Order: sequence, then structure tokens, then C-alpha cells
Amino acid sequence: MAASTASLAPLIGRALSGAVAVSDNQTDHRIMDAVLAELLVTPLRKLALEDVARRAGLTRMTVYRRFGDREHLIEATFAREVARFLDGVAAAGDSEDEPTEQIAAAFAAGLRLAHSHPVVAHWLATSPGDLLETFLADDAFIVTAGSAFIASSIGEIGPLRTSTEGEPQRSGELLARLFAALVLMPPPSVDLTDPDQPRKLARELIAPLIFRAD
Repeated sequence: MAASTASLAPLIGRALSGAVAVSDNQTDHRIMDAVLAELLVTPLRKLALEDVARRAGLTRMTVYRRFGDREHLIEATFAREVARFLDGVAAAGDSEDEPTEQIAAAFAAGLRLAHSHPVVAHWLATSPGDLLETFLADDAFIVTAGSAFIASSIGEIGPLRTSTEGEPQRSGELLARLFAALVLMPPPSVDLTDPDQPRKLARELIAPLIFRAD
């Protein structure tokens, strides 16, 4: 079956959970870079190994030997992009900062990285419905995986607004849904590719929903 944006949902969910290994081979990265470049001119469902190989300056057999079929190539490419996204979010904060500043930095970095990614920006401009379908596919699997990832992190940052059982999970679900909404429907008053504007938004409106004020 040809891959569509909706079929990315379980793949991205697995990548968020760390279940997909990312290659460190330079040729593999050259091929994955070619996938991203090709997706700026070709719908995902029409992506072909021949076109990726041509863009990478390699033979189709080399691509096939490195990744097997196109589904595994697509999986590897998006797993790498998710890993880079998570690394960027993790690098944004400082563990010595106040909890509200840590969550603001991480949330803002996530928004900036998502909106500045060329493929995400391209899909938002040309086929936003496909992105929405991806978020909602498989009972919103991406949102669920994102919620679990966030919940596992925020409990270590600082005191939550309430100490009730399940509060980290509840906060993770809230942040994941807010993030998805801001990616799919960015507010025109905030430039989410700017390093400062989303951080201010997260500091003032989002962090106080999660952490208690000192």
C-alpha cells in the first residue's frame, strides 16, 4: 500500500517512544536528505525510490540495499526527523531554570522547530488537511504518543498545579493537544518561527496551566 501522510501516525508514534533506531551512516543520511527534498515537490503517496536515488546522486539499487522498500525508507527518514526534533527540544531548556521557564523554552522550541521544518511548512501551505489527517489517524496515535512523552518529562521539572493521581498524564495530554492545535492552526498574531515570540506565549499562557506559582 502506498504511504500517505495518515500512515505516518504509527511511525511517528514509534519514533516518539524511541522504538525506531536512527542510522549514523553518511550515505543513509544523504538518501534521507533526498527524501525530504523530494517531498517538497512530490506528494508522499507518489514518492518513488528512483526519484530519491536520482536526487541523491545514487543508483536505485544502492537505495534499495540500504533501506529495502520505500516504506522502510520513509520510516527511517521520519524517525530521524523526530529524533532531531526531540534533541532540539531537549537542548532548548536549562535544568537550572524555574519550571515555568523550562516548559516555556521546550514548548517554544518545539513550535519553532515544527514550523521551520521545510516539509511541515510545505504541507501546511499546500495540504494542511493531510497534516490534520495525520494527527487524527489511528485514534490520534501521534497525540497519544506525544502525551506520554511529555508526561514522562514534566514531572521531573517542578511542582505541578495539583498533586492528584494522574496529573502528569493530564498535563501531558493538555500540552500535546495545545501543541497540535498551534502547529495546525498557528495564530496570526504570533510568529512561531521566531525564537522569542512562542517562548513568550508559552511562558505567559501555557506554563501557568501546568506548574504552581512559587
